[in-house]
Amino acid sequence: MGGLVLLPEYAAVLNPFSEEGRKIASNAPPFEQMPEETIKTAIERIKWSGREAIVEPTAQSIEREIHSFYLMCQSLAAVCHPYSAETQYARESVKKVLKYRLYDLFRKGEGEFCLKTIGRALNLLPLEEFIKQRKELPESDYYRLRDLRMKKDGVEEVDPHLLQQFLPKWAVKWTDVGIVFKHNRANLTDFYLIDGWMILTLRDLWDLYAELIGDQTEEYIQTVYERMTDRGKPERLVKIGEQIARQIPKTVERLPGVRGVAGKLNPEYFPPCIHNVLRGVGSGLRNFAIVMLLTPFLSYARIAPSGKRGDKISDFIQNISVITEEIVPIIMKAAERCNPPLFSDQPQEKANIFYHMGFGMTIAPRLQDAGRSKWYMVPNCAKIQAVAPPLCQPDELCKKIKNPLTYYFRKKAEALRRRSQ
Repeated sequence: MGGLVLLPEYAAVLNPFSEEGRKIASNAPPFEQMPEETIKTAIERIKWSGREAIVEPTAQSIEREIHSFYLMCQSLAAVCHPYSAETQYARESVKKVLKYRLYDLFRKGEGEFCLKTIGRALNLLPLEEFIKQRKELPESDYYRLRDLRMKKDGVEEVDPHLLQQFLPKWAVKWTDVGIVFKHNRANLTDFYLIDGWMILTLRDLWDLYAELIGDQTEEYIQTVYERMTDRGKPERLVKIGEQIARQIPKTVERLPGVRGVAGKLNPEYFPPCIHNVLRGVGSGLRNFAIVMLLTPFLSYARIAPSGKRGDKISDFIQNISVITEEIVPIIMKAAERCNPPLFSDQPQEKANIFYHMGFGMTIAPRLQDAGRSKWYMVPNCAKIQAVAPPLCQPDELCKKIKNPLTYYFRKKAEALRRRSQ
């Protein structure tokens, strides 16, 4: 590959969300007609760690790469929520693959192509140009940054041709990678800052760029997941997603409360609409707020399955007390706070609560009854705004998500990351 002029479309290999990547994705065939080789790549790519990640500079190879990437994301969205262990593993895999590709392309003499692609996503300045325009970097700091990066990578000496990767070479506006800090992937205080610009080695740049694309991947999965909440999940995507999930080692640490592992409810992570319901609502909003919104929200947030339609609560819990002692009391208190109290003049709505959790029309649910009715999903934000606008009082995070359950998962995941740092 070295010495060759790469196709412009090759930029998609380094950024599937680039203009080139989105164009290739938009021309993909329906997933029912996707070539078997592309499906196989989508399933296996989550395990890539080295040479298998290299994409040949041909139109066919680039197309298969991008189609398989998007198919992987969409299939994962069909079987797990955006902040599940599976999604986190996929994000880490995307980062690992991208860093290996950058390393490989620089080694083959295609560094300029990489930097040009990165520069379209980041406000990137060569350090020499930054110094001319803004501020001199003290020589002692220059070498300190080199030493710190070498220490981070666990090396004491490097070959002369690799030394350039450890020297400060670039300046990037920290706001260009704000998503990385927002998601607690890195701490801004760990970087050398001058007037809002981070001074980076080449390896720092690779890391940050990989984090950026990884976070964009996670947000794309979130978008697809929320869209499927309304439109349903195609069985073909579900089957592919399940195969991808099986590729993930069983030793991968899973977040509490995801993929069927019960996690205690934490109101601190509830979105504003749910807090509004818990405070009690008027007669015109009661049925929707309590039965259609609060009931599925609490049941999915507490039990947190994959979100696959047709799943039964009994597939994820072994004790009905999770329903009767943890979820139902919260619903009952919220119903009592309504004006007038919901169950006082509509006692039949108690049975409707269990109906929406999949137990059929009953006021005495048993695990063996799970599946007698559909386990309803949480309505998307657009429906809440249309049906019950007083409940919707969005905060900053609400503006970035489309479903109350995604809000909860994201808040919970970010809190866990903060605690683990």
